[in-house]
Amino acid sequence: MGRIPLCLLTPDMQNRRIIDRHLQAAGAEPAPILESNSMIALVTHVRTAKWASILPAALAETFRLTERVRAVPITEPKVGHTIGLVVPERDPTTPLVAAFLAEARAIAPSLSESIAAL
Repeated sequence: MGRIPLCLLTPDMQNRRIIDRHLQAAGAEPAPILESNSMIALVTHVRTAKWASILPAALAETFRLTERVRAVPITEPKVGHTIGLVVPERDPTTPLVAAFLAEARAIAPSLSESIAAL
């Protein structure tokens, strides 16, 4: 972590606090040179091949990596986080919220199985 400048989300963001806890648990103290509240900004810096970051795999896959940049999965320790979905209780709800809730309900059982496997 010390050889390539590290760019991370700002400390006020939940994902950054999660990353910090895991780094500290592994005995590393995060020391980013650049902080941003935008993952797009982090990816942009990483694409220059002069920066490193810790990003969700899905985001790294979304942006085509160059020949000089590669994603290195973090496989240990295995960690998981429970998240919640909060929407306003309204009747009728908007079509977008209704569709989102229907999708969340449809995948919830598979998510529960994935969490149990951790």
